[in-house]
Amino acid sequence: MLEQLTLRWETWEAEATTTAKKLVRARLHLLFLLIRYGGLRLGEAIDLPARKAVDTVTGMVHVPAPGSRDVMLPLSCMRHIRRILTLPEAEDPAFLHFDQGFVRKKFYAVAEGMGLAPGMAGPRAVRYARGLELLELHVPFNVVQSFLGQQKPAQITEFLDFAGGEAKRIVRGSSAPGTVQRETKENSFIGIITGVKTGMRAASVEVTTFSDLVLTARCDVRQFLNAEIHLNQVVTVSIDPEQMVIAADKTSLSVQGPVPASVTAMHQDAVETFLVLELADGTVLNATQETAFVSRLKLRQGSRVQLFFPARAVRLDAD
Repeated sequence: MLEQLTLRWETWEAEATTTAKKLVRARLHLLFLLIRYGGLRLGEAIDLPARKAVDTVTGMVHVPAPGSRDVMLPLSCMRHIRRILTLPEAEDPAFLHFDQGFVRKKFYAVAEGMGLAPGMAGPRAVRYARGLELLELHVPFNVVQSFLGQQKPAQITEFLDFAGGEAKRIVRGSSAPGTVQRETKENSFIGIITGVKTGMRAASVEVTTFSDLVLTARCDVRQFLNAEIHLNQVVTVSIDPEQMVIAADKTSLSVQGPVPASVTAMHQDAVETFLVLELADGTVLNATQETAFVSRLKLRQGSRVQLFFPARAVRLDAD
């Protein structure tokens, strides 16, 4: 629904028929984008000197005190933000100044055509939905708190209780209501051991997953012997999201890969980039990359990439 609402805002701005309406809708659309992708409070967004505070090259937004922080906007929204900020009127520090009640009414009106209730489409709901989106991207909770500028316990509690406590369930790793809670490993596959090699210090175990992806895990010889690993055994393997390498093409590297994937969601801050990737068979993986290096790939939602990872990044669970 968040993605559909984002597209609806683009359409709503484009539907303006007069110069005056086009300007007002562009300003409101920019407010929406700052709240939707930057997690800004409505009061922070309307007081923002947009041309000065938004770096249109890097996507970094400086939010002034009292909730002073820097947030990184994803590349996917920068096309519209750059376009709106090129308007001559954007030079005015008060470019985004509106009455808060007026802004809320416009948020409700844009979403009304989608059948969304006001409580689901207001600035606070959109802002909190961004927080949930980041948690789904496996961004740590303390990083999401910082991103949203939440410092007081009451603010954190309100976010945790939003949407029936969805943030609590994500943070705790719990299932949806009415289902059995179970611990799941990130980036995990179930497969069959199809090859084994042993050395003096380590063992190499080849696993062919049920989707025909061949992964090689390296483990300590003692671990290998204690687990009594053998051919044709069904095991679970998981890939460490911190050790995955992402490239734009089938580069030859001395690690496993390439495994083709597409970017379905991403979040960047000044240091790390959190990615959700989908393989050809529909398997979803998470990866954490260093922003300084991954930014060179100019990734956005839908980008095609190649995944690589060393054997030490593949963890074997014979249980």
